[in-house]
Amino acid sequence: MRLAGAHAHVATIRVGCTPKSRCGTANPGIRAAVSAAFRQSRAVKGRRVDPAWRVTRHPSPHRHVLARAASPDVEGQNASDTGSAPASVDEDANDESPSIEIPERPKHFTTVDEFLPADGLGGANALRNVFDTHHDDPQRTHEHRFVWDYWHVPDQYTLLRTPAADYFPEKDFAALESSLQTYASQTLGCAGITPVWLSVYVEGMRQELHADVPHGPWAFVLSLTNLGEGNFSGGETLMLKPETLDYFRHFDSDSVVERGNLVELIEPKFNRLTVFDPRVPHGVQVVEGTRDPKKGRLVLHGWFNDPAPCVFGALEKSETRKKETLEILEQNILPPLFATLGELPRARGTVVVQVTIEPDGTMSDTKWSADSLVPFPSEFEPVETRDAILIEIAAAFRENLNLFPVCDGESTLTVPFMFD
Repeated sequence: MRLAGAHAHVATIRVGCTPKSRCGTANPGIRAAVSAAFRQSRAVKGRRVDPAWRVTRHPSPHRHVLARAASPDVEGQNASDTGSAPASVDEDANDESPSIEIPERPKHFTTVDEFLPADGLGGANALRNVFDTHHDDPQRTHEHRFVWDYWHVPDQYTLLRTPAADYFPEKDFAALESSLQTYASQTLGCAGITPVWLSVYVEGMRQELHADVPHGPWAFVLSLTNLGEGNFSGGETLMLKPETLDYFRHFDSDSVVERGNLVELIEPKFNRLTVFDPRVPHGVQVVEGTRDPKKGRLVLHGWFNDPAPCVFGALEKSETRKKETLEILEQNILPPLFATLGELPRARGTVVVQVTIEPDGTMSDTKWSADSLVPFPSEFEPVETRDAILIEIAAAFRENLNLFPVCDGESTLTVPFMFD
């Protein structure tokens, strides 16, 4: 397991687990911890976890809610002491205490439409206009016509590509890169970005299914494509659905299975950012209908990497308070959390939690801004393992509500956890 910590030297820490404890077969505390999502309280290695944190079903069938119980009578009481689980929380009760939704399933991709500002430096229209200007006259020869690499790997990749940093004016590219980096750090907890490529697809070009595991925990595609009527067909980003990757678990012999049941197709809409889990096999549908680069699929793409906690808002403005916030995270919150997570069954993927810090230093909210966590096969149901992991992460912050520095405004702490 690899958990992104407070600083670079913590970002690649590996939590020590015996093979048996990783698989959840030997340590009886593991079984108690994994079933905690449904028993609502547990003890791991003598550490008593507040049973007033309860898991209840959210109105959406795909979510759980973690909420503090309204009654103080269960404080300090373990479900194993009573032989039964405490009653679940009434979701309609007037409980003003914090709550958090626990996603039942990972979300392997997300889209952000109108990602860039329309105009100005690094705006979507400005970047597109650079490309159009370079291709305004097919008979005009200039240096920007000779920068394209025709990348062809038989039965795998066929496209035109060029480094975006060299293609766009320096100020436009700097603004583009800043927009991408801000999103990466605030939403994904990634401090780095790989070199950005600009690619064009015309008639017959495509990418067959593949995975990009080594480059970073998240891949991105930012479309500058003009989807004018009749320009081309195809060109969608294609991703296998989780049900396809675990096909027979969901197999129904009475259902017809067609492409829409097996893959996700994400249209390259102009100024749409698509961020996805690069471990999932993905590709690009073949483009058909045009040989004109101006009418083809035009996208920027790369990977977000270097996961590390990031601080934004009022605390970010003071280097002293920012440093203190990260030290509290590293010294007070992460070590016991790492130890607990190391006792749970194994999983792979990335989970990113965003913590809202009020001016008085208290935490008022937590939410999952990204989640690609997939449990390893084990004796437990995947949802049980996911719930146990996510609950422990949430509880680690809930149990440290008053640790953060006082400041003159609201702040956000984004913390990525990487499991492998």
